[in-house]
Amino acid sequence: MTLRPASTIDTDVLVVGGGVTGCATAYYLAREGIETVLVDRGDVNAEGSGANAGSLHTMLVSRFFRSEDPLWVRGREILIPMLREAVDVWRELRTELDTDIEMKLDGGLMVAETEDELRLLERKAAVERRCGLDAHVVTGADLSKLAPYVSDRVVGAEFCRQEGKVNPLLATPALARSAGAAGARMLLQTTVESIAAENPGFAVRTNRGPMRCRRLVNAAGASAARVAAKVGLELPLRSYARHMNVTEAAPPLFGHLVQHAAHLLTMKQASAGNIVIGGGWPAGHDSSSRFGAVLRRSIAGNMGVAVAVAPGVSGLGLLRTWTGVIFLAPDGNAIIGQSTRVPGFFHAVPPNAGYTGGPLSGRIVAELMTDRDAARRYGSLAVDRFEGDAG
Repeated sequence: MTLRPASTIDTDVLVVGGGVTGCATAYYLAREGIETVLVDRGDVNAEGSGANAGSLHTMLVSRFFRSEDPLWVRGREILIPMLREAVDVWRELRTELDTDIEMKLDGGLMVAETEDELRLLERKAAVERRCGLDAHVVTGADLSKLAPYVSDRVVGAEFCRQEGKVNPLLATPALARSAGAAGARMLLQTTVESIAAENPGFAVRTNRGPMRCRRLVNAAGASAARVAAKVGLELPLRSYARHMNVTEAAPPLFGHLVQHAAHLLTMKQASAGNIVIGGGWPAGHDSSSRFGAVLRRSIAGNMGVAVAVAPGVSGLGLLRTWTGVIFLAPDGNAIIGQSTRVPGFFHAVPPNAGYTGGPLSGRIVAELMTDRDAARRYGSLAVDRFEGDAG
């Protein structure tokens, strides 16, 4: 249900953000019978979630495994199990939502072109197995049988059965519709201008009129730090503009989510046959803008890695290149939970691989609001884990 502006809108929970995390939060809250209104300054899925390439990750991205930052090293033990659970949530949503979201879990392949890269993947797979992931390294004839599409330059790969893909252009709107069907209300084209804590609850001023809520969920994605700042809180997030590409449709080439041990790459074939190619190549970024600018060198670099790994991609025409803004906490993990300084204000920031973790993040917020024991279970995701944090 989409709301029209009124003199004052009152609700139990106000969710700020119409991306995958916000829509999932509204869905799970509404299913529990909790009065929920979702607002977004644009439309559902119009920013980061809609620009996402739709990879479902459980393996660690190689560059984060290579990092010696103590926060990242400690954070692996939290991130890997969370991503594994996040994919399980997507499995449930595949049957719950009102449309085919083109979700497939055919496994993920992270390739190596050198022996050093292969040794890194062996170490990485060992860490991931300790955290419950079904991951192992394949070489030689086993690799040729598993992935006949890869180049002769590939000497081996890490394979994980629990990875896959989903179509964000279908999945987030389906979540929004299901939230509405469960009783959540949507107010779009609505910018939050100010938030005042009133003890209890919040008075929220928007460009379409005032609102009041007892609890507020900050699911604003790359804008989450700005929303938190409206109540005097600091979220330690950094944002980055990244770009993606999609080719013309092709006959079936591969079913895996393909990544690289040393270079920026994610690559998968969509249901319609198009190859979606990304992996974190930079786009031009103005922090005041919601979007980035395409950089030709990133297109060339990204496509070069893709063709080197899977030569069958080389003859395909490039249909479109676009950008999106991603965001990361210092340890790559989610920031989820109620603020210790502003009661009733909940953070809902998904982990690295944010589209993968968005629905689980929303479900955790709903659990925190309905289950007194949930705060103990999810304490490791609280914002106050960062030294000197003000949230």
